[in-house]
Amino acid sequence: MLRRITFLIPPIIGLMVAVMVYVGYRADQDNHGQKVRAQVVQALNEAKAGLDSAIGSGIHLASAMEAFLKVNPDPSQAQFAVLADALLVNMSAVRSLQLARNDVISHAYPSWSAGKGFGRSLAQTGPVAVRSLLKRAKSTGRRQILALDERAPDMDEIVILAPVFLPDKALPASYWGMISVHLDGPALFRNVGIGVPGDVLLALREKISEEDREPMLAGDPVVFDMDPVVRIIHVPSGEWLLAAAPSGGWGGSPNRNAILGFGLLAIVVLPMSLWALGVILMGRLKDRERYYQLVHSAKSIIIRINMAGDIVFCNEYAEDFYGYGPGELLGRPLVGTLVPRKSLEGRSMRRYLDRLLMNPSAHPFNETMNVRKNGEIVWVAWANDSVRSKDGTTVGLLCVGTDITDRKLMEEALRQREKQYRLLAENVTDIIWGLDADYRFTYVSPSDEAVRGFKRPDVLGRPIRDFLTPAAKTRFQDSLRVLDDLAETQGQLASITEDLEFTCADGSSVWLESHLGILFSEEGERIGLQGVSRDITDRKRAEALREDMERMARHDLKTPLGAVIGLPDEIRRHGNLDASQEAMLATIESAGTTMLELINRSLDLYKMECGTYVLDRTTVDVLDVLEQIKAECLPHIIEKGISVGIEVRGGEADGTLPVSADAELFRSMLCNLATNALEASPESGSVSIVLERTDHLTITIRNQGEVPLSVRETFFDKYSTSSPARGSGLGTYSARLIARTHGGDIAVETGTPGETSVIVTLPQ
Repeated sequence: MLRRITFLIPPIIGLMVAVMVYVGYRADQDNHGQKVRAQVVQALNEAKAGLDSAIGSGIHLASAMEAFLKVNPDPSQAQFAVLADALLVNMSAVRSLQLARNDVISHAYPSWSAGKGFGRSLAQTGPVAVRSLLKRAKSTGRRQILALDERAPDMDEIVILAPVFLPDKALPASYWGMISVHLDGPALFRNVGIGVPGDVLLALREKISEEDREPMLAGDPVVFDMDPVVRIIHVPSGEWLLAAAPSGGWGGSPNRNAILGFGLLAIVVLPMSLWALGVILMGRLKDRERYYQLVHSAKSIIIRINMAGDIVFCNEYAEDFYGYGPGELLGRPLVGTLVPRKSLEGRSMRRYLDRLLMNPSAHPFNETMNVRKNGEIVWVAWANDSVRSKDGTTVGLLCVGTDITDRKLMEEALRQREKQYRLLAENVTDIIWGLDADYRFTYVSPSDEAVRGFKRPDVLGRPIRDFLTPAAKTRFQDSLRVLDDLAETQGQLASITEDLEFTCADGSSVWLESHLGILFSEEGERIGLQGVSRDITDRKRAEALREDMERMARHDLKTPLGAVIGLPDEIRRHGNLDASQEAMLATIESAGTTMLELINRSLDLYKMECGTYVLDRTTVDVLDVLEQIKAECLPHIIEKGISVGIEVRGGEADGTLPVSADAELFRSMLCNLATNALEASPESGSVSIVLERTDHLTITIRNQGEVPLSVRETFFDKYSTSSPARGSGLGTYSARLIARTHGGDIAVETGTPGETSVIVTLPQ
């Protein structure tokens, strides 16, 4: 017992000394590191505060000027100079302020800052980076910022661009122009200490995706390689990274060498004399015990084989995993016991093991199929390393394995599912296709070649618009807008079915009924479209044939209708008619005229659908037409107690509102829309008609009552109606067709609860 205690004292003493040295060393290192880090963080925070203040001043300046322009969109140079002089007080970082109406520089402060820039277009001249920033600001409607970087050596300013959109109550906001704020970049960075030599080095760069370069804005890029402290600076067009590190790096304490030298000397000298003999024997015993515990308690398969390929060692986990008893695997060959003699590919595993024993470094990792004692197949991933004797000769192989059976089964299941999917996609008669975010083909099934004649390489990578007829392109864009609206309410389940006419390789076209759905990434971002199309050309031809037959029938009906309309006058010439006979003739004549007008109108609609209708434009007074419609609908208005109001904005001084249009078509369009509004209004409701003239004529017909959800998406489609008993569903369809024939359009708004607004836009 005493002998054991004697042998234990030296290591205990050495351990205590080592712990004391380590604690002292770590305490000194931590103290030094905290001081250096505190200095770096302080400098970093001060620099960030300076940058935030300067950038914020520029942004606030742009916001103030934007608010001023919304109130006074046509300021004089003197007004602008007075306002700019007041706003730039205490803003030393701002070098200049410019206004570019319609992207052309119209105001500048100070006046010398513009130089020859007045009248210069920001979108056509100047640095490429500024022009690119201008496009992004206009497309996003948000402020953008551009800082000097290595890609624009001629730029020494930080430019903030703020697009200005003037508010308009009846229309979306209109684009006024751009506000350009120029900050003195080099002076600003020097003031906050970026790029200035000192105890703490600062550097600034943009934060962008990992696959792109991260351009430096200021300072030495080496700072970002020094394990710096980083702060994110939010700017209008993204984020900047501000990094700080000590100029000499994160080195250790200057006292570390003395502490380590003294500690090492103490650790060696004090226990050496007492520890010399006993520690060797005790160390070996402990090493064996630790090795045994590590190997046999590890949850990994550990096997050692000799150069003959026989198992000379295995841990308990390996025996349990393969189903063998203690010591049952020792002396058995690896191949034939745990590893099959042939792989799945028919390769001899014995020859593979021999090559592995000769050169273990050639195959440090591999995956093999193994067999348990009960015949069950399992998969194991091996890490292999050679076992060498004291003279360096290889005497065996040490293999550490991990069970990957579940992963292999999952991979096989995925392969089978992919195989089934490809088998389905490659053999269905319907065309399955996919588009990326730019609506370019990323996949198309082989059935597309059978239907349209295009080879896959001729389709993949090209935009879908290249394969659509002009009319189908418009329908496709309308479908995308409908999908966007559905995505806001239905999310990833949003889909729509649309008939699209595609071109073929031989120059012909086919009609495909296409079911479109939005593709989302795991983060919920849209990454493209998925479509399934079916050839409906024969159906479309049958429908066209039916419509042709109907048009021919309507055309042929005009001949007998001429007799129906003309015979009443012939009968009147014979005379001797009493009042009842005159009334009957008038009824016949009126009915025939009405039927003839309906036939003519249906033929006109066909011409408008085909784009062959020729407008008979005259000057039409919109107010006069609305008053006539109001008078014709007066009984209905009185019956339901509806109030009808007409408001004119921007009309003529004499109380008229002329427009160039086909009088009959124009009246038919307004009559359909007004009648629909009156019928949809509840008892004692109201209908308002707002007329506004700017660069075009806008007619807004607003009524109480909401469009049913079932017909909102198809409000202007042919035969779409919420009440088949009250209408054919051609009113809104013909109205939009008439508006588009005049070069305008119609839209419906249902955003306000309890109201529906139909907006007609016509060119002047």
